[in-house]
Amino acid sequence: MTKPMLIGILLGSALALTPIQSNGALLLSGNTIDLPGTTAILQPELASSVVHDEAINDYVAPGGNDIFRVGVTLQNRVSRSDTDGNLIFAPRIISFFNNTSGNFLIDRAVISGFADFKLDVNYRTDGLGDKGPNSASRSADGNQLSFDFLSPLVISNLFENPQQDSYFLSIYSNATAFANTGSMSIFGRHLGYPDEVFEFNFTGIAVPIDMPVHVPEPALIAFFFTCFASLVVFKRR
Repeated sequence: MTKPMLIGILLGSALALTPIQSNGALLLSGNTIDLPGTTAILQPELASSVVHDEAINDYVAPGGNDIFRVGVTLQNRVSRSDTDGNLIFAPRIISFFNNTSGNFLIDRAVISGFADFKLDVNYRTDGLGDKGPNSASRSADGNQLSFDFLSPLVISNLFENPQQDSYFLSIYSNATAFANTGSMSIFGRHLGYPDEVFEFNFTGIAVPIDMPVHVPEPALIAFFFTCFASLVVFKRR
């Protein structure tokens, strides 16, 4: 075997043993991470089937005038990974046309209800949407996730202008069950009311839960002990 061939074999072996890096970003309690965006190609475990999907609406009235409204639709989506069956929580902020002039800037989204589950957090660039959050942080107890749009998500309120919607967030968990018991708040500003911070509040948001433990019914327990006693008597005979 020639020296160049040996070097080629060794290099090929080294590359084969080198782990493939994905855009996974494990978010630990008390930490903040930058979000580059990801896809199902970069993270095959994100290839999934939708198991829950609904739209929830809320609006605010800038200046307290209910005639002029700024609204947001929150898409509350959950998918199950085709790879391992784990759940992926994928909310998305969607704008809809409003009857007020100017622009509404969404700065932050906060979701509560994640307890101490292991979470791999990012946003999907291979789905619907125009803009993703720049960073994500997790509270010290692990229960709350915050997504910051440092370059604000702009919702144009003029009919002739394009509207910006967020990409799907990608919260890949080690949970296999969920419940709509979480909450989400979205904070933003309106260019016409620069000194006022507006807040949208949503309840019934999908969050991970532990798989319920099935407790046997009394009748089933009694049946088990009857069978066990009969087996003991049979062996003695």
